[in-house]
Amino acid sequence: MAKRTAGEVRSHATPEYGVHLIVLGTALIAQAEERIRWHEQNAALAEKELADLKSLDDAVSGETWRQRSRVNDLQRRADSHHEYARFLTFFKRHVVPRRRYRLGLSDMQVLEITPRGMYV
Repeated sequence: MAKRTAGEVRSHATPEYGVHLIVLGTALIAQAEERIRWHEQNAALAEKELADLKSLDDAVSGETWRQRSRVNDLQRRADSHHEYARFLTFFKRHVVPRRRYRLGLSDMQVLEITPRGMYV
């Protein structure tokens, strides 16, 4: 019997639909921890800039609208990062380290394993 390479497929093998990876829980926990740190760091940066803006005196009337808009944007950004960090923390707490998980592309997107934007 001839040896097959990893890329060769038997003609009678059942095809796998979509992309599915088998990943250990420890790898998912590590990925979640990394993304939690990233979200918390970005939330802290947004909150620092927000605090700096709030500490400034009201700008000239033309700048007031821009400043309020930036304050609202920074608050939404910080809240969004905190919310995702909470989700990933919940996820991390419920993953069994030695269990194998089968991930599809949508799972990888939610866990931020795949890139978000288009990179050309």
